[in-house]
Amino acid sequence: MEWILKTKGIINHYNEKIHTGTQPIRILNHMNVYMFTNTHPDFATELETTIDENKISKTININYGETKINRTPYIKNDDRAIHLDETFLSYLWCVCHSIYTIYIQEIDFPKSNAKIGHEHYKLDGEILAKAYQLFDYAKSLIVVFTKWDVENLPNPEIYLAENRNYIEQPNGFYTEAIKFILCHEYTHAIKHIDKVNAGVYENSHFIEFEKEADFDAIELMKKGIFPNKINELYVQIGITIGILSMFFFKAKTNGTRHPNTEDRLVTALEQLNLDVNAPSWGLALIGLRLWSDQFELNLKIDEKLDDKDAFYHLIKQIKDMNA
Repeated sequence: MEWILKTKGIINHYNEKIHTGTQPIRILNHMNVYMFTNTHPDFATELETTIDENKISKTININYGETKINRTPYIKNDDRAIHLDETFLSYLWCVCHSIYTIYIQEIDFPKSNAKIGHEHYKLDGEILAKAYQLFDYAKSLIVVFTKWDVENLPNPEIYLAENRNYIEQPNGFYTEAIKFILCHEYTHAIKHIDKVNAGVYENSHFIEFEKEADFDAIELMKKGIFPNKINELYVQIGITIGILSMFFFKAKTNGTRHPNTEDRLVTALEQLNLDVNAPSWGLALIGLRLWSDQFELNLKIDEKLDDKDAFYHLIKQIKDMNA
């Protein structure tokens, strides 16, 4: 545990005896399970009961392999086992790091420095450039697999202690994003699979199931916010980036079995009862801007507005685009 106090030099978390897989995201797989099991103080007991009643499998399956993203997370109807794609996990961490770092360097630090009157918070062009490079890598995993360049790009396994905030903060957001995904699939297991297996449903029913899964997942996570709210920001940002990560797969936000992605995002942020100055508004702006640039959608952020109002202005543009 010497790495905790380390301020200079390389931190390497890999341990071949306990870390399965070949991608750097492997070092967080055990933490994902721990965080999910402890979603809120009573969840471990609830989960044990759900497993005993055969409403959900006791295992979370990671499909290892050096392949492009084959599937986003899902739960099988027959054995109620949740499946996660190793490359998707890598993709999600990269998205968490990129959106957070770009937000810090382009929105948060400049605003804070302007209030103070000098550059108290360092604007680092190299860190920002690598965040954009990592985002490009994340997008590429949707199409083709290439190895994560751990020597040159940020990753959770090997990094400099001097830059640890840009790794360890995203680690926290990433594990909360995974928790949101797992709680979403957990809701499907206990509320929807029996209904689906019992008969034929129209697509509209599946859309309602997805809405309920998002809602219940967020409520489960809100129950896990500590009384002193020390983890509230991680929960909020994890959910925000977890949904933002779904945008980068295609230019259109609509689907036949899922609500529009922008509707999922709006509903989640409103359900979280965010303060007007909450970072999630700005993070959402960064994510949507990256998506717009990716597919050349020409969405415009109104910089005269605060982040919350600018977010809703951007959502209106997406709605108009889809009309």
